[in-house]
Amino acid sequence: MKYLVFLIFSFSISLKADIYEIRDYTIEEEWFDAYVYWAENHFMPYGNERIEIIDFWVSTGEDAIVEGTNPIVSPNGQPNVTWVAKYKNRAERDAFFANLDVDPEWEKVWSKHPNPDAYIHSNARFFVSVK
Repeated sequence: MKYLVFLIFSFSISLKADIYEIRDYTIEEEWFDAYVYWAENHFMPYGNERIEIIDFWVSTGEDAIVEGTNPIVSPNGQPNVTWVAKYKNRAERDAFFANLDVDPEWEKVWSKHPNPDAYIHSNARFFVSVK
């Protein structure tokens, strides 16, 4: 019976086409404020014209709460930037990122980045809604 419930749940999730990408970055502290300025004034206007950005968050500087049966904090520290985008499917997401390599508008946005090497760590995860 548990297996049947799992199959039905899995099938119902697969019927929902929308996926959410949650991106976490750990930006070097010395570049953080300049990065936030760039994100607000350059990336967000560009991104909002092309994809559905749910929201974009930056750290308050408060210590993270890390719990669980094996709480391990990355040696890179906690992410200090998180943003979420919604796509119809993974192909739409991949097409957006592939297009960055050939989009002259993106080149303009990226050229204003304060330090493209300030990303200590980057993480992208993919989810579907269960509500």
